[in-house]
Amino acid sequence: MTTMLSQVPLKLLCAALFGLAAVAFLTVLLGWHALRRMLDVPRVPRPGGMYLALGALWIAVVAIGATSVATIGLLRDHRRIDAPTTLGDVRCEPAGPDHVRVELRTSVAAAPERYELPGDATACTVWVRQVELRAGLGMLGVRVLSRIERIGPVRLPAAVQGHRFIDLVARRTEALPVAVPLDAQVHSVLVSSLTGPVLTNSGI
Repeated sequence: MTTMLSQVPLKLLCAALFGLAAVAFLTVLLGWHALRRMLDVPRVPRPGGMYLALGALWIAVVAIGATSVATIGLLRDHRRIDAPTTLGDVRCEPAGPDHVRVELRTSVAAAPERYELPGDATACTVWVRQVELRAGLGMLGVRVLSRIERIGPVRLPAAVQGHRFIDLVARRTEALPVAVPLDAQVHSVLVSSLTGPVLTNSGI
């Protein structure tokens, strides 16, 4: 949770809080006016254009709040990519006839995850999901998100399930393969940038 919060830009957090507060205020205001009309409570007449403007404003702040909250939710699984950013340390080694073992460590403090996969060197592939966000979110400090999505055919678990949030905020998404050397002695760092993921030859 601390890692996720450290990735949330202040502009994005403020937009989410403002959007939620504005939605609550406008919902109460419009609901109050609708209730008074239904109960025929005496009131000073208001022009119809005012209610249209308030309705349009309500829709706008719902959109701002929803996209901001969805982006913050995606940061539970993804890393914010403003500059080249380390996603993890990876290593692939033989694990018997027609099997390989891939080791992944996503941080210095994290325990290594190990995946034993059928196949040869071609099975040593890490798939990285790269998410380019909509232009408006770039103004709030988030342009591209990235995460390790699969180790070979094995899909990594995600805190945010499905594509609902991604469809709401993404301009473009793609899954990019990165081949890991089949060598027990080689630890490689998987680094993602605005142009895509690459391997470097030094460990975490």
